[in-house]
Amino acid sequence: MLESLTTLLSAMKFTVRAFANAAEFHRFYDPSMSGCLVLDVRMPVQDGLELYEQLVREGNRIPVIFITAHADVSTAVAAMKTGAIEFLEKPFERELLLDRVQKALALDDEWRRHDAEYAELDERIRLLTPREQETLELLLCGASNKVMASKLQISERAVEMRRAAIMQKLQTRSVAELVESAITHRILGEIRQARSSAWLRV
Repeated sequence: MLESLTTLLSAMKFTVRAFANAAEFHRFYDPSMSGCLVLDVRMPVQDGLELYEQLVREGNRIPVIFITAHADVSTAVAAMKTGAIEFLEKPFERELLLDRVQKALALDDEWRRHDAEYAELDERIRLLTPREQETLELLLCGASNKVMASKLQISERAVEMRRAAIMQKLQTRSVAELVESAITHRILGEIRQARSSAWLRV
């Protein structure tokens, strides 16, 4: 089955690396690698679900397609709870496997793109001082310079200078762009948090 899948996926123009068991995969795996995992549920020593649960506990996230000749409802539910893209029972159609692999790779690309965007924004926002962060929060609430000056107990000119410093650190050219970047950072952070929470509920 391993040789058959390797040949099939290679013929579909995917770059494929095959592993005889979970330990062999673990020795090779690097979270920085993009891709997806086509994982047999029944394997010697450590089965597919156990391997995937270990990856989850270690904080490693990778889209997975479980395959098995012993499908049952409880196993399928367990697989999907760990974040599986699909649960395929042997024998399966070549087109179905191709579709699921393409979807898994697209999801991996999306995760990595969001992570990279969040990391870039987070690095900039960490440059802000506590006072600048306080000012940014008021900007996100739509407060005017006059309102911010009153709340922060500084002059409107000081608010303008602080806002300019924030825009420079976040590399934005307008207040609208500044607000958009800050909101994007917040949304991506919430997505990461929700995804991590769901990922750990194994």
